[in-house]
Amino acid sequence: MDRASEELERRSRYLSSLVRRTKLADPPEPEPEPEPEPEREREREREVAAKESGGGEGKGGKVVEEKEVKAAKEKKEKKEKEKEKEAKVPRGEGGNGEEKKVAVRVRAADMPPALQRRAIRVALEATAAMPRIDSKRLALALKKEFDTTYGPAWHCIVGTSFGSYVTHSLGGFLYFSVDKLYILLFRTAVEPLSYQR
Repeated sequence: MDRASEELERRSRYLSSLVRRTKLADPPEPEPEPEPEPEREREREREVAAKESGGGEGKGGKVVEEKEVKAAKEKKEKKEKEKEKEAKVPRGEGGNGEEKKVAVRVRAADMPPALQRRAIRVALEATAAMPRIDSKRLALALKKEFDTTYGPAWHCIVGTSFGSYVTHSLGGFLYFSVDKLYILLFRTAVEPLSYQR
């Protein structure tokens, strides 16, 4: 094997191990199934009947305290808010210091979550700094950031309507949107040119 192939193989193994580790460290939580409304009403009736009978337990089983129900409800609402994935970004010039909500959505990814968060953060900062969104400047900002931080051969396409069909290095692909602006960031393998002397 030549040196370029060995280097490519080494990088691929490293990125694969990174992806595996992040998947193992942060397993997705299964979503709780919503309880049907008639079932909730029956459960509440059982609770009331159990309380009236004076015992902690009745035919319906254990009585659930109101505080526990409220806590479960608050926890569910909190999870729903986290799922929305909306970020607050300060407005550009002339904005009275108001904050504008920006919807960020990951469309497709083959990238460790830390890199995804960094790409989204850089995109949000760059768009906040621009009074009017300039696709070329945003693409340049993302490419420069990732080239300097994670090595060469990052490519970035930004726009509202485009098609693509790309080959990317393992662990180096992210397609996301910031409001109505779509961003494709990917990495390709670099093979050094061998000059004949």
